[in-house]
Amino acid sequence: MAITNIILFLSIINFIAMLFVFLNARKNKTNVSFSIFSIITTIWLFDNFLLIAGVHNIYPLSYALVILVSTSALVWVYNLVEEKLPKFMLFFIIPFSAVMFFVVSFTNFVVGPILRIEPFGLESKMGFLFSWFFLYIGGLVITALYKLVKRSLKEKDNLKKKQLMSVFIGGSVFASVSFLVNFFMPLLLGNFSYVKIVNLAFFPFLALIVYSIFRHQLFGIKVMMTQFLVVLVLSLLLLNLLLSDSLEQYIWNGIILATSGFLSYLIVKSTLREIEFDKKMLEEIRKNLDLEKRISNTFAEIADKRIKKIEDKIFGER
Repeated sequence: MAITNIILFLSIINFIAMLFVFLNARKNKTNVSFSIFSIITTIWLFDNFLLIAGVHNIYPLSYALVILVSTSALVWVYNLVEEKLPKFMLFFIIPFSAVMFFVVSFTNFVVGPILRIEPFGLESKMGFLFSWFFLYIGGLVITALYKLVKRSLKEKDNLKKKQLMSVFIGGSVFASVSFLVNFFMPLLLGNFSYVKIVNLAFFPFLALIVYSIFRHQLFGIKVMMTQFLVVLVLSLLLLNLLLSDSLEQYIWNGIILATSGFLSYLIVKSTLREIEFDKKMLEEIRKNLDLEKRISNTFAEIADKRIKKIEDKIFGER
């Protein structure tokens, strides 16, 4: 039950964090690609929540979504390190990932049907494409991590370097635990006894991304801590609503969530208005400085001309 609640909470946090990133800077390619990655990751987490909660017929979809998660992560990393997507990525990797998504979802070529539910996982048969499937996923993940390390070593800007390293550390932890639990242990044990744990490995990755957003200005968004606290409080209230046991609790928790949501909207709107006001003030100051500089240059030119005329007059009289 605890693992189920944690996974649901992570999916809520991930979605709301994505929403803030997208709404604050949706014109930037890096932020848009991160939003797509976060949406897919949220669906993957929620799918795992439903799977653990008892909806067992969606089990293959959990593995199929891993392809989309890793592919969208690689696209995001390319944008994050400011590299153009190669044609091989556009015309082979992305289409091939889409095909593999449907293959894994609707066939038993990678994972078979569930045979038995266990405390930390389940028992299922591996398909003949299981090893090749994870080799392909591993290639995508290793490429993404390599791009992050390569750019961070070359990066001269200290803030950008910290951003890249935060994403790299979180991604490395998430990828390492995922491969250990989802690939190596099934090969050694012959079943999927600990697959539920892999969802918890997403927590340090998400935590480091959120930390980097607010500490190192990842995505170039200078938001205040108020927004993060709003995300955290609303996520806890939404989780509390979803876990209600009776109609009275649903009504009461729904009223609390709606009221908190409205107040949070006013707080965030006030924060954004303050940020916008600060931007306008800085712009006005910049314009005034430019005006003063132009006036100063104009007076300097006039003074130079007058001095030159005086000098010409004096030397002319001599």
